[in-house]
Amino acid sequence: MASTNLISALGAGSGVDVKALAESLVEAERVPRKERIDTKIKQTEAKISGYGALKFALSELQTAFKALNDARDFSTLTATNSQTSAIGISTDSSATAGVYNIEVTQLAQATRWASNSIASGTTFNSGSTFNLTFTVGGISTDIEISTATPEGVVTAVNAQTSTTGISAQLINTGGAYTLVFTGEEGADNDFTVSSASADLTFQTTALQSAQDAMLSINGIDITSSSNTVDEALEGITLSLYTTTSGSARVSLTPEISTVKANIQALVTAYNNFSESVKILNDRSSDVEEFGGALAGDSLLQSIKSQVRSMITGDFTLYTDTVNLTDPENANINAAWQVGLSFDRNGKLQLDETKLNSAFSQYPTEVVTLFTANTNDLSVYSTDSAGLAGTAVREIDEMLRSTSLLTEQTTNATKKVDVYKVDLEKLEERMTALLERYMKQFALMDSIVGNSNSMRESMKSSFEGMMASYTNK
Repeated sequence: MASTNLISALGAGSGVDVKALAESLVEAERVPRKERIDTKIKQTEAKISGYGALKFALSELQTAFKALNDARDFSTLTATNSQTSAIGISTDSSATAGVYNIEVTQLAQATRWASNSIASGTTFNSGSTFNLTFTVGGISTDIEISTATPEGVVTAVNAQTSTTGISAQLINTGGAYTLVFTGEEGADNDFTVSSASADLTFQTTALQSAQDAMLSINGIDITSSSNTVDEALEGITLSLYTTTSGSARVSLTPEISTVKANIQALVTAYNNFSESVKILNDRSSDVEEFGGALAGDSLLQSIKSQVRSMITGDFTLYTDTVNLTDPENANINAAWQVGLSFDRNGKLQLDETKLNSAFSQYPTEVVTLFTANTNDLSVYSTDSAGLAGTAVREIDEMLRSTSLLTEQTTNATKKVDVYKVDLEKLEERMTALLERYMKQFALMDSIVGNSNSMRESMKSSFEGMMASYTNK
């Protein structure tokens, strides 16, 4: 109440609006100081936005590199085969590009036994139960034939195929029957068969004896128990149909359209990153929020340089890591060799003709350039990772919570908090200053009011005295 009376009384004695005067004086001190702090807040918040934009551009660039950092990213392969009638080729996601000379000299086959001709198809052994004995790898297995007919033999043997690996067939030869027993492919699966029934006998020699497939891949001899060879080359399954005429040439090259699209996406991501850096570094930029926010920032320049080197570096992978004399990718070890280069304005561009040529001539080396022939490397790994793998690793370091970029963002955020506290303190000081001015002006107004009152009193006294002298 006293404060209200004071404010309402101000100016009553002097006739001057001292309240407005006090507020004007306070504003004269507040405005420039507040503007300086607000400017600092605006500039620092722009830096925070700038660091955020930089992180986003780096993240997008990392995503583009990730599409090219595993060998499996190039695993959509196109196969060419000079002897398709002899060999079939299929691949999965773990297969890598390459050229193979494959010679098949022997197919795998299974043992096959045939019974002697069976006159009757209705009964064996006068219908009595008997056993068949199969011996595989020195291990004998008896199978009881409880239904003593050719069909009964087939049923009983096939019921045990999952255990013995042997199957049975009944062939009508025209007026008679023959039972044929077939084992699994591979020399280790050779078997013999005997019967406890005199009605079921076998030919003295097998129709076919078990053997392994024999082939060579790029001069290396391989033996396989099956004509489906899926362990010799990772991610590649060979189906052997017949022996080859000399060597078959099998070439697996990356399916260019997918890889090309991923490389073009990298070009776009890099150029977007470069444009973001340009905007952040341009003091005259009219981009709201963060245009020019990092002009002259040394960290921005450092990151720009590091990212460019991710494209321009040499990524030769050496087989001899001690003497560095045996490069695994002697023909393709830099991005420019697959069509990636910078124009005079610093924009990354892709020469598709050069990319097609590199893939056509050196498909394996292109994969080595980007991935170092690795899959799923940790970002903390120190192994060779290729162009894309190294970039993913380095960008991850830039984006970590312990990185300099994150530290700068955190420091800027702390500065904004400090500036906001400074604003609060400024308001407190200005409020106190206003109160002090009000008290001072109240006292001054009171003095002026008293002086005016005394003046009026004295004036009245003089006027009374003058009137009395005049009336005399």
